[in-house]
Amino acid sequence: MKYLILLIFSLYCCSSNEKQTENETRVNPKANRYLLQGIDLLKQHNFTQALAFADSADKYATQKADVHFFKGRVYSELGRFAEAEQAYKNTLEDMPGYKGVWNNLGNNAYRQQNFSLAIDFYKKELTLGRATIPLRALGRAFVELGQTDSARTYFEKAIELDDKYTAAYFNLAQLEEDEGNLKKALKHSSRAYGIEPENLEYRYVYSTLLVQLNRGSEAIYNLKEIVRQWPWHHGAHYNLGRALIEAGQQVDGKKYLEQAEQVRAAQAKIDHLENTVRALPDDPYSYAALAFALRKAGRYNDAMHSYKVALYLDQDNFDIWNNVANLYLLQGDTVTALATYNYIVTRNPALTDVWLNMGVVYALSNQKEKARNAWERILAAEPNNASAQKFIRKLNNN
Repeated sequence: MKYLILLIFSLYCCSSNEKQTENETRVNPKANRYLLQGIDLLKQHNFTQALAFADSADKYATQKADVHFFKGRVYSELGRFAEAEQAYKNTLEDMPGYKGVWNNLGNNAYRQQNFSLAIDFYKKELTLGRATIPLRALGRAFVELGQTDSARTYFEKAIELDDKYTAAYFNLAQLEEDEGNLKKALKHSSRAYGIEPENLEYRYVYSTLLVQLNRGSEAIYNLKEIVRQWPWHHGAHYNLGRALIEAGQQVDGKKYLEQAEQVRAAQAKIDHLENTVRALPDDPYSYAALAFALRKAGRYNDAMHSYKVALYLDQDNFDIWNNVANLYLLQGDTVTALATYNYIVTRNPALTDVWLNMGVVYALSNQKEKARNAWERILAAEPNNASAQKFIRKLNNN
């Protein structure tokens, strides 16, 4: 759970600076255009291309701070914290007082569990002006250090600055829950959920607090919806099971409790693989293994992120590229899946499995001649390939 919250928080803080980048680079339209394209690529986890566009922007930018800052964001997403730190330092050398640098350095320290250093960075960000994001970030860091009074103070300061700042209400609810103040927690979580009812994280905390307060019947609908959208979420299964049993639905409740154990076991494996990634940050196969586990759990966006980090570390690993193409297909993005398969076979035409997969996707897309060409390409190299023969026969019969 903490990993997911951290990821959401990291993306939120980074995205808060996109408007700044766009505005400040308008002095050079070409540099601005490259950076905006880089931002789009970063959202798609295309890290190598994002950095390439940053280099292109660097050639035209009249001031380099925006370019350095963007590179810092990319390296942060990659978990390349030393490179990110250098990029952020370069930003400050070119433009002292650049907003967002200290905050993002704090995020990186937080991700490395160096919470005291994170606090120092967040406080430096606040010297540039009061802002909700570093105030909330300070609260989160103090929570990790066990200093709950300080954490509460900073969450409340963020809310004073913006009484609709849902993330601060959410964190305050979690803090009060941990302290055993369930009614206060429910009040704060209700505020976050009320402002952003589509946010599943807020919806989940609000619903689980209802369960803990013996109001589980009020949470059943929400928890069922969370389980539907987040089938990998252990807590949602568990609390739904509790709520159903409380409502007298014993059979269904026990079913969800059993599923909760299965999901918990899968999450334990993911936790182990995340620890492996932290221990081996330069090993593409560690990221690929994590991606595979995330994909099995249905966490497709997180899986894509890990696969793309693996490709950043090993750009010619066609097995990983094939997994990326398959994942695009699972996400329903046939166009990008086919483009990825084509990229792979252009680079390495001897990969039979990729041609086979590509032919299947073409056939499903009603592009029969392209499907035939893909499978015939296999038979040209392997005349006895049973799978290609079977697919062509099936194509001929339709």
